[in-house]
Amino acid sequence: MRQERGASQILFGFLPQQTADLNGGVWRVVDWVEPPTLDVDREAVRGALMSAVAHWAAAGADNGLFAELAQHPDFDVIAVDANRGVLVEEFPRLWRCRACGRVTRSSTKCRCGDTNAVQLPLVSYHRCGAVEEPLTPSCPIHHEIAIQRSGTTALSEQRFFCPVCQQTVKWGFIPKKCSCDGTYMSTTVHRAASVYTPYFAVIVNPADPAAAAKVRGAGGGARALDWVLDGMPEPGPFAGQQTAAGLIETLLKGGLSLETAQEFAQQAVAKGEVLQASGSTPVSGPAKGQAEEEAFSLATAAEAGRLSLEGLTKRATPPMKSRYESSYRRAVTRAKLESVDFLPSFPVLTFSYGYSRDSFRKPMSKLVPFRDRGKLRLHGAMARTEALLFRLDPVFVEAWMRERGVVGSEIPADRKAARVSIVSSFSGASPVEDTIPAADEALYRLLHSYSHRAIRRLAAFAGIERDSLAEYLVPSHAAFIVYAAAKGDFVLGGLQAVFETSLDRFLDDFVDGEWRCPLDPGCRSGGGACMACLHLGEPSCRWFNRLLDRAVLFGKSGFLR
Repeated sequence: MRQERGASQILFGFLPQQTADLNGGVWRVVDWVEPPTLDVDREAVRGALMSAVAHWAAAGADNGLFAELAQHPDFDVIAVDANRGVLVEEFPRLWRCRACGRVTRSSTKCRCGDTNAVQLPLVSYHRCGAVEEPLTPSCPIHHEIAIQRSGTTALSEQRFFCPVCQQTVKWGFIPKKCSCDGTYMSTTVHRAASVYTPYFAVIVNPADPAAAAKVRGAGGGARALDWVLDGMPEPGPFAGQQTAAGLIETLLKGGLSLETAQEFAQQAVAKGEVLQASGSTPVSGPAKGQAEEEAFSLATAAEAGRLSLEGLTKRATPPMKSRYESSYRRAVTRAKLESVDFLPSFPVLTFSYGYSRDSFRKPMSKLVPFRDRGKLRLHGAMARTEALLFRLDPVFVEAWMRERGVVGSEIPADRKAARVSIVSSFSGASPVEDTIPAADEALYRLLHSYSHRAIRRLAAFAGIERDSLAEYLVPSHAAFIVYAAAKGDFVLGGLQAVFETSLDRFLDDFVDGEWRCPLDPGCRSGGGACMACLHLGEPSCRWFNRLLDRAVLFGKSGFLR
């Protein structure tokens, strides 16, 4: 059997141990066949993984993955080979005869003579990650069993009877215990979300990971953080001389103490060997490392190509130049943005690192990482696509957070001080945890809600399907990237068209357009976000539509009020 699927469909729907409907039957993915290995920024992948699995590790449900990642393990990031594809197997191997209802483990001719058997689309699964065929009863005398079709989907109301003596044997499937701990498995249709929930992460992957590794090793994260706190000026952070902060970071990684590293850095500054960032404000807080990593991602994205409104204005013809200088800037200010930049070649890597089963129940399900002969294996897809970088105005963000008492009470002197205040208040807690610090929750809700509304409104202006746009959030720097999920090698160019011709109209619509939900007051009382107003599909949002609320943007004290 050969079926054609796109690379994106395979990544999101044909991962190892995932089941799928193919050719009129149910099949389980065994593995990707001879997949090529992708060249990636390994440190960025490792950091994204550690952040993603932290809440599993806290619950003791990560299968030791977090501790393994802390030891800098070897791993592979693979892509599907378009010519070799994916190996699948029939699963579950249970068929029901359409004529007599007899259940067998073969799809061949039934004993009644009928050849039109249908596969049962049911599986038994457990939170440890196990999946098996359901356990069916059998007649104690004739050792056969059949299922009588009922008018309900409740499995407990399915009648099992003997096809020979017609006696009822049992109602419902036999409860099945998992071998891991003796607790019972659940049984349902194979396509249910509880049967298989894959998990994904996204990083900005540089064009040359080897060069990025050298830059990172030379204090690239600290240099990038200084650059972002300065407002991301041109050129990028790696074009000039090494900074004192970058040198300190390099020395710390080399095993020196902070005091010694600072002393060496000051000596290097005095000799003119490194730069002392002008007006540099020290960043404190538990998430400084994450802030540096996110700044490095922004720097990587900008290095691949970046067109700011200033650059767009310089190369414009007189009529458009006037519009850029007036209407565009007014719209950016009204939306409480610091800037909007166009990224023509945004280098993004999306990868899946594992899955869970029965993830909607307590206690927490086990994360099952993908492995190949014991070695961690990540399944991904790499693309270079168009994107828009939105940076919220840090002065407004800090003031909004200060009103909620989640940052210090001191008013920042300028935008850089506001950026420092935001970064210092951010702890970097995982957004999928049940409880997170107040400052993190406020920032996540603001940025995530802003991003989702932007995608939903932007899709219409760009002429792109909503599910073909995705978000990359940079919470510690109050920024996010909306990028086109490329299908193959072709990108439509809709985001570029919006940036060059209708950014002002899009932002005006974002601020002034209808923000109420068709399902109010139910949606408003239920959290302020639903499929009709803010929710996005899984390929677009990897936070599972958590931490969303229209009131954060448009409520009585909303950010855009």
